[in-house]
Amino acid sequence: MHLVPRRPPRGRHFAPTFGGQEALVHPEIRTKAPTSASSDRANPAGTHTLPTQNAQPSPSGANSVARNSFIMFLGTLVSRILGLVRSPIILGAVVGLTMPAGNAFQIANKLPNLLYMIVVGGLVNAVLVPAIVRATKRDRDGGQAFINKLLTITVVGLGAITLIITVAAPLVVKMMAATLSPAWYELTVAFAYWCLPQVFFYGLYTVLGQILNARENFGPYMWAPVANNVVAILGMLAMMWIFGTTAETAGSDLSAWTGTTIGWLGGISTLGIAVQALILIFPMRSLDITFRFDFNWRGSGLCTVGVTSWWMLLTMLVSIIPTALVSNVAAGASNRAIEAGMNTEWVAGNFAYDTAYSIYSIPTSLFVVSIATAVFTRMSKAASERNTKRMRDDVGRTLRAVSAIMFLCAAGIVTLAGPISRLFAMASSPRECVTLAHVVATMGIGLTAIGAVTVLNRVFYAFEDTRGAFLISLPVQALAVVAYIICGFLPPADVVVAVGIIMSVTNLLAVPLMLWALSDRLGGIPWGSLISFHVKLLGVTVVASLGGAFVVSRIGPLFGPLSIGRALAALVCGGAVIVAMYIGGMKLVGLREIDALLRPIKRMAHKVRGKRK
Repeated sequence: MHLVPRRPPRGRHFAPTFGGQEALVHPEIRTKAPTSASSDRANPAGTHTLPTQNAQPSPSGANSVARNSFIMFLGTLVSRILGLVRSPIILGAVVGLTMPAGNAFQIANKLPNLLYMIVVGGLVNAVLVPAIVRATKRDRDGGQAFINKLLTITVVGLGAITLIITVAAPLVVKMMAATLSPAWYELTVAFAYWCLPQVFFYGLYTVLGQILNARENFGPYMWAPVANNVVAILGMLAMMWIFGTTAETAGSDLSAWTGTTIGWLGGISTLGIAVQALILIFPMRSLDITFRFDFNWRGSGLCTVGVTSWWMLLTMLVSIIPTALVSNVAAGASNRAIEAGMNTEWVAGNFAYDTAYSIYSIPTSLFVVSIATAVFTRMSKAASERNTKRMRDDVGRTLRAVSAIMFLCAAGIVTLAGPISRLFAMASSPRECVTLAHVVATMGIGLTAIGAVTVLNRVFYAFEDTRGAFLISLPVQALAVVAYIICGFLPPADVVVAVGIIMSVTNLLAVPLMLWALSDRLGGIPWGSLISFHVKLLGVTVVASLGGAFVVSRIGPLFGPLSIGRALAALVCGGAVIVAMYIGGMKLVGLREIDALLRPIKRMAHKVRGKRK
């Protein structure tokens, strides 16, 4: 369950969530109601200003929002596609999807973003970023002096923090992978020395991006991760060409990892994040923003930390517990499998877990975030005006629209987990892809709830209630912690699959808890209509999934080794059947939300017919 519904700096980025899962999200602290229904990517830090009651958006303003949203959507889509090419396809060929070397690198490469979000990410987005907007509007120099102070403290502060964290790499790795054997632990530490400097560049990327966003130049922040992925892809391809490194030889052979090969893989990853951050300097110059060091921080507002910020910081700190447990039980599963002489292709570890989560998170990042943000303006304004009825109506409509999309995505990901895993990890062995598919399927069940969780988090933030969001997470967090500890005692092949089940269960449990917590503020929850809607939707989803599973089983096994050709055929044919039966089922049971799904398609078809005429 998402505690923080924003997106993090791009690359391999994670933030802790309710069930100990990790999401591609940013900590969000909302200061005032937003001025427009721009996407998450348009306003990643949740920095908003209160609109005047009589303000009406101009047509040109609406066109600008639509254009910016489209540019950002394209940036997200291209970055996500390249990210999947980078990992698991190419990275899987280098280190092995279920091999110990792959797990070692994945732990080390995930640490920088996780540490950045926990140590300074919440503070940067909650306190510093809103100040950029205020200074830009308030100061005669357009906030130039404030920006200089902000960038100075970013360079100096993050530089010092990054240096300390990098020196402490052995302790940092121990926190996330205490269950590794000594040999593979040392390799993980070696990778970490190369990867942990990314903390600095993640922070720089975030601050530069928010400065650009404050000047309403949204595109560069969304497209910079594309450069990161291009650098990483080219670097890993060069590494394979120079060293001939393949998963079959390097994935389980420690001797293949010398100082040179470790430096290549770790250095390539860090270079990509550095390029992602530094490339934003060019659009800064185009806006006549020039940087000069300024250490006169007194009275600048940089040291102001509100109560809301501390609740967000506490949320991030508590969330690290289940996240660390997941990392440790996944690493422990791989280590126990090696000690028992098992074939690691059958055992999902940290790399397989992260890959499954990347697949699982695609529908949320592409669809749910946009829908939730589109109504966030209305919800924020309704909350500020204490218009309970409008808030309740908006929440109900949004939950239904999001569920209509996410139940379809759940049907597709669970039923087609085998073909999807084979295509997304085509450089890995067919057996490794089957192992990945089991994790993808169990995570996919949780898609039926994660959309609602994302929307309800926005409701908490519309009420400026980060304290409530934190407190409601505690029982779910506690349940996840106990469950993950139990997972550590399961047979190695079952550990990460069980983690996926726990993630889904905690997301499902979180929805009624959040609705209950918000009930009084919303003037009551229409439980009857919501339950009836979701029961019908569940029935439609089950029938569509069974239809898709039947088609896939005629082409190849649902959860068995597949050739790439069969996987593609199963995905296309099975996916078409699932979509057709889902849409038909919604029409049959009278769920009007199907119109929201079909409206964009109808508009595109209308435009195509118009052009032909």
